[in-house]
Amino acid sequence: MNAPASIRRARDRADIEACIELQRAVWGLDDIEITGSIQLTATLHAGAVLLVAEGPSGGVVGFAYAFPALRGGDPHLHSDMLAVLPEARGRGLGARLKLAQREEAIRRGIPLITWTFDPLQAANARLNLRRLGATAVELLPDLYGTTGSALHHGLPTDRLGVRWELNSPSVRERAGGGVPAPAAPLLDAPCVNEVTWEGEWPVCSLPRLDLEATAVLFEIPADWGALCRHAPGDAATWQEHARSAFGTYFARGYRAVDLLTVKERGRPRPRYVLYRFPSSASGDLTFL
Repeated sequence: MNAPASIRRARDRADIEACIELQRAVWGLDDIEITGSIQLTATLHAGAVLLVAEGPSGGVVGFAYAFPALRGGDPHLHSDMLAVLPEARGRGLGARLKLAQREEAIRRGIPLITWTFDPLQAANARLNLRRLGATAVELLPDLYGTTGSALHHGLPTDRLGVRWELNSPSVRERAGGGVPAPAAPLLDAPCVNEVTWEGEWPVCSLPRLDLEATAVLFEIPADWGALCRHAPGDAATWQEHARSAFGTYFARGYRAVDLLTVKERGRPRPRYVLYRFPSSASGDLTFL
């Protein structure tokens, strides 16, 4: 697939059925866990946004789905699903779908989109925080319970809750194609956890929960799926420590604002930046 996919609004039942098949293909969900045609049709009628990415051959290779929400009291969109087929990945299609979602929200006069993601999935964190400029503001432990998806490895479905302020300076910059270098004060922040290796698998120490720096780092595995498959005990410990660190620092006013990846001895080491904003700050890092 060399030509780029085109993104458009879903327009008929065939598009809806294609999005149902993508849920099976991408997440391996049981049928009872899939968002079906009746629910998709009803929410679209009520104002949801369903965007599809159409490949050069005409088939749907990805989609993004968001519905109107009121959590927190402010009307916004909640982006519930983003999926891209494996053969269409690596070309920035996920970011393009999200940016098209942003454009649709702004067209409707909506300034905010929220969503959730697995805090230990480095690629998702990199897309959400580094590429799109969203901010993770809360931990949602075991949000969906145990699912039938092989991607969840039978573990609790902890999630980070994200806010995407569509008109903030940093989000506008990224929407225009720019991804700024990390602000200098963030690069030397202390790390909450220490990571060592047992063979090729990373092991997470008990995180420090008492650091008082303006910014702190939390390292995560570079390949969470491989760790879950090959070292499930270590993966469970990682998840417990991540839950403790994010829950504690979020409660103290920190937010996850970026994911930085450095290489040490040939290993990629992704680290969240948890930043405590001054009470007068807007939540946008451009003041640094």
